[in-house]
Amino acid sequence: MKIDKKKIYKIVFLFAIFLAILVRTYRFGVVPGGMNQDGAMAAVDAKALADYGTDRFGMKYPVHLTAWGFGQMSALLSYLMVPAIRIWGLSVFSARLPMLLVSLASLGLVYLFVKDSAGERLAFVVFLLTAINPWHIIQSRWAIDCNLFPHFLLAGICLLNRGSDGKKTSLYLSMVFFALSMYCYGISIYTVPIILLFSCIMLLRRKLITFRQACFAAAVYFLLAWPFIACMIINAFGFNSIETPFFTIPYFPYSMRSGDILFFSEEPLTQLQRNAEALFQILFQIYRGPAWNEIRGFGTLYPFSVPFMLTGMVILFRHTRKNTGAALTIIWFLTAVAEGLITANVNINRINMIFYPLIIFTGTGIYAVFHICSENRILRYLRFLLPAAYLTVFCIFTFTYFTSYARQASEDFMQDFGTAVTSIKGSDAEKIYISADAQYKGFSHVSEILSLFYLDIDAKYYQSGAFHDRFTFHIPSDPDPSENAVYVAAADDMQRFPDELYNAVSYGKFLVVTPK
Repeated sequence: MKIDKKKIYKIVFLFAIFLAILVRTYRFGVVPGGMNQDGAMAAVDAKALADYGTDRFGMKYPVHLTAWGFGQMSALLSYLMVPAIRIWGLSVFSARLPMLLVSLASLGLVYLFVKDSAGERLAFVVFLLTAINPWHIIQSRWAIDCNLFPHFLLAGICLLNRGSDGKKTSLYLSMVFFALSMYCYGISIYTVPIILLFSCIMLLRRKLITFRQACFAAAVYFLLAWPFIACMIINAFGFNSIETPFFTIPYFPYSMRSGDILFFSEEPLTQLQRNAEALFQILFQIYRGPAWNEIRGFGTLYPFSVPFMLTGMVILFRHTRKNTGAALTIIWFLTAVAEGLITANVNINRINMIFYPLIIFTGTGIYAVFHICSENRILRYLRFLLPAAYLTVFCIFTFTYFTSYARQASEDFMQDFGTAVTSIKGSDAEKIYISADAQYKGFSHVSEILSLFYLDIDAKYYQSGAFHDRFTFHIPSDPDPSENAVYVAAADDMQRFPDELYNAVSYGKFLVVTPK
């Protein structure tokens, strides 16, 4: 009986789509438990934008967020959260939903990009790899601003590749996504222009676009990106904020992030060495970073993928002269490597732009091995071992993600603190004391932002003196049992509350204490 390969292909493709959606949506908003402080801050600002058109400090439609005051944060994720928060209110689900939707859309984009560049078969392999990729799954299920960056960059690259093939509408639309990617992550200021510059040179030399088209595309890009670029210039040189009727380009007097760049480091050689070591570890799947970025033993694309990744890298380097998609991927990859070398404390979050090229390399390497095996009778049956190996390790990864990793992540995302704070929502106490130890001992700013999130504090109320009159983010050394107060205290603080004077309800590492 003749096997219908097209039918099998469709069945496997549909199953992969189902599997990709399932692993990203199962218990969504519950696993990982708790809330990362940066994600909570993006959501709190999004709630203020939804209610008043300002961030939580009252700044009208900022193009970049104040964040902690001593460190800035990209704004696009907060703006994307606004519709979900308007519909479902401020919650873990609504805060994480934009990352999920963007990540799911990127699965289609990576397929289209590889299909346009190298055909349907390789695109199928790369899609399957992306569907079960550890980095892609993990980042899609929690909220942090910088993780939007690789997806918007992918959209720009995909459309630029199409635009080089005669579809000029795609060329100009790609500039929209490149411009929007600037609002995803601060490192875009020295990565996106590099990608665009070298891509433009390559496309002009190959006569795939004209100089006039390049100028028009650049105009589209700068028309949308100039507020962010202006924000970086203002903060680099200490200029005043710019307020327009539509948005604010802020100056942050207490925040300077230039120290994150190698050239402005106090010890550039030491930083370069550390960055190179971290980059090497990430590339070769031996990096040991924070638990919310990876599960130990699985890396960002499974350790046994490294030989295929290196093989695919060599193949794409060899095809850059003939294949525009390959050339764009290499430009993307080399820019990511340069970014990893010059950005301080480079980790999986900070170098997230590198992972789509690595996945494409890996898929290319696997496809090449499959082609070799199919031409050899002895090796032909080895083709079934590799999919089986990936499916097996994916199943183990998924089980780990929803069990031991879920427990570890909920601790890292301070779930006990969040549950304790949520329990006092609606309290009529005149004074609320909240521990400064949500994340680390004495980090009151983390306790404050998580409390704003879990208690759904109104931005106008936060800006008023009434908020700070009622909320104090430390536990007094000698609490007054006659005061109408409620305390969210760390378990270590329990000795301050004698049993005969206070009631206490335990929430893991934290307690909610009230006078008897």
